Amino acid sequence: MENTKIRNTANVIDRILKILQGVLIAVMIVCAVLAVLVGILGDKMVADAATVDFGCLKAELAGDGTQFLNTASMKPLIITELAVYAIAASAGWYFLRVLREILVPMKEGRPFEAGISKKIMKLGWTALVTGGIAELASKLVPFLDIKCYDLSSLFNREAVTGFSFSLGVNTWWFVVVALVLFFLSFIFRCGEQLQKEADETL
Repeated sequence: MENTKIRNTANVIDRILKILQGVLIAVMIVCAVLAVLVGILGDKMVADAATVDFGCLKAELAGDGTQFLNTASMKPLIITELAVYAIAASAGWYFLRVLREILVPMKEGRPFEAGISKKIMKLGWTALVTGGIAELASKLVPFLDIKCYDLSSLFNREAVTGFSFSLGVNTWWFVVVALVLFFLSFIFRCGEQLQKEADETL
């Protein structure tokens, strides 16, 4: 009875993950199309540039901010942001793919099938690498944003209408997630060993 519940739950989760994978593929396609449009249309896609992001400090500009903007420099910024979204979507797709591989033996009522611990380890490394890329991107994007503006014209009372400040504390959530997954990998490795011993006994 319990195995039936596990199989049914695993099947439902697998269907949900499959749908989410489709959504992430759509996100990747949209990012690719937008990147091409930005490459072709360039500055025509810039409608508002009223905030300059200095990292911890943000400056609110007068009007829509485009009068202080070097629109030609916006292409690298927008394409980089789209690339970050595409990388995040592809990493998410891979993460879900590995999760679905983990669910395969669970759908058959064997949650401790050999190899599951290695797949969970893959998830840990995926979270670690993707989180590291996201942290690097969070530093790169503001730098590219600043390069789009004529900074000399910003340092006057008419240009900047206000400032906002944030501590910009890094949570390093991805390290915690990776460590949890590595720990789960160890637990499943122990479970796999017990499953193997039980199979040999039978």
